[in-house]
Parts: sequence; structure tokens; C-alpha cells
Amino acid sequence: MIPTSVLRDARRGFGLRPGHIRPLSTRFGKICLAHRADDGRHTQLRLVREQADSAVRLTSEARWLTHLHRTHHLAVPVPQLWRGVEVPSPLISARDGSVWRAAAFSWIRGRHLNIGLNAAAMRRTGELLARMHLANRDAPAGIAEARPAWWIPRLLELATKLGDVVRDTGSLPADVTPSLARELIQAHNALIAAAASLPVGPDVYGLIHTDAHWQNLRFTQQRVGLVDFEDFANGRFMLDLACVWSKLEHRRNNQQLLHALLTGYDRLSPLPREHLRDLQVMLAFRRFDYAGWVLSWPRRDMFAWGPALLAGTLDYVSGKLDA
Repeated sequence: MIPTSVLRDARRGFGLRPGHIRPLSTRFGKICLAHRADDGRHTQLRLVREQADSAVRLTSEARWLTHLHRTHHLAVPVPQLWRGVEVPSPLISARDGSVWRAAAFSWIRGRHLNIGLNAAAMRRTGELLARMHLANRDAPAGIAEARPAWWIPRLLELATKLGDVVRDTGSLPADVTPSLARELIQAHNALIAAAASLPVGPDVYGLIHTDAHWQNLRFTQQRVGLVDFEDFANGRFMLDLACVWSKLEHRRNNQQLLHALLTGYDRLSPLPREHLRDLQVMLAFRRFDYAGWVLSWPRRDMFAWGPALLAGTLDYVSGKLDA
């Protein structure tokens, strides 16, 4: 349910003109909405149930997006000021006693492409990701410290059922057989070992998007943009490329698309020598991340592809790490 009193105060606080609201997503204590004013102006509005780190997370997100937009001229959502002075909003109380914060962002125009993702679009995507990663070099102080590291420990904190399986707590989640549990533990251990061999340093690690798949990309004739930064974190740069690639690798022209993605990236930020190994490990981690998501569903078959993905996790991870 959308807390209507919080939404009303948020629209006033950000000075949104009369118009129409439609929900984009409602999960994990966050409500994302699209506001279209009667004059045609679009704004993304986010309502976040207050937690201990809500203000820190929203403030660091606003600072990072502002840096990407103003300093590096990337097409990313620009945070809007609350009553012209604050980001994010102060605390807003709902009628039911719950407490929220609100944030608003400019709308990134363009289409997210699926079938239309060709080599040219992938080159532009690679260039965008390279420019975003290079922005770490002059990032304002304190942003990286305010965000978590996106790797297995953090994943297990969030995907608690996956964490229970990997830690072998003794009580398996429903629909997880002992055989599947052993496979997930093997995948976890193989990822830990593989990551230990990867290079470290500012050329391969920094602030990343963490979910840069094709549905979060926005294409126009002039540029490509990226949205949905609420979970940006510290991590390996190759993970952002793996997020793009993981939903495209089974397409008929997959090698052409991968070559274009890497070529676009390398043109602006030379790829390190071990980048293909890094990419393979991050693809394996992305699949392990998806396994945690499937385990979080109220039913394992909530989406038809869920059980097969879960059952195939070890084979996929092993295939990538053995490549």
C-alpha cells in the first residue's frame, strides 16, 4: 500500500505540479513512482521506510549522482531538492504511525532495448560504464565509505535464506533439498577461491552500479543513460559489465555483442590483462546472486524459470570458473 499522506507531503516538498502517479515498484520497504505533471514533465519519486541508514544511503546516492552528472556529464537521474535546500527529505510520518523519507530524481528519457541491442548500442554501453568507473578517480570524499562492498558477505546478509544454506545452519528453507544445498555450498566455496586470484586496485575496483542490466539502460539517438542507482556499492568494475552481459550471453550474436561491449569500454578505460577471467568470475557471482533472489520468493515457482535457474546454479558457476 502506498501511504497517501506521505505521498502528498512528498509531492508538496519537491514542488511537483499536479499530474498523475503510477507505481514502478513496491518492495523491500521502498516505493518507486513515476510522476507525470500535466505540463508533461516527468519525475521519479521514491518513498523509503525509515531505517537506521536511510538518510546516509539517500545522501550518498544524491552526492554520487550529482558528481556523475555535473562533473562527468553522464545521463543519470539528478536528485531534486526538498523545498529547495535539502536532499533527501526530512522524516515524514504516515497516518498509521510509520516513518518515511522521500527522494525525487529527474527522468532519464529514452528506451530500454531488448531485441534492439546491437553492436553499436553495446559499444555505447561499454563507453558509459567506463566513464562511470573513471568517475571514481575524483569522487567526493566520503561517498565510498558510506556504501557497502557488493560481494558474497553482503549478499548473504541480504539473501538470508541463501546465507542459511551456505552457513549450513541445520534447518533448510522449504523446497531446498540436501542435494541442492550441497551444490549451493560448492558454488559459494568455488567463488571465494576464484575471487582470491583476481587483481586488486583502483583500476579494477571502486563504486559500481551493481544492477546495470539492459532494463536499466536508456537509449536515445544522442546518448545512453543509466537509472536505478539505489543499490550502488563498492565492487569490481567487471560486475557492471557482467550485469549487462548475463542477460545476453545466450543470444545468437553473443560474441559480437560481447566484443562491442568490451571494445567500447577499452576505448575510454584500457582493460586490464586479466579482464576476461574477472568477467567470468563476476558472471558466476551474478548467477549466485540470482539464486539468492529465487530463494527469497514466497514460492520457488513464482516465476516459471526460477526452479531451473536454482537447480542449474552449480553447473553455471563451475562452467564459468573452469573456462
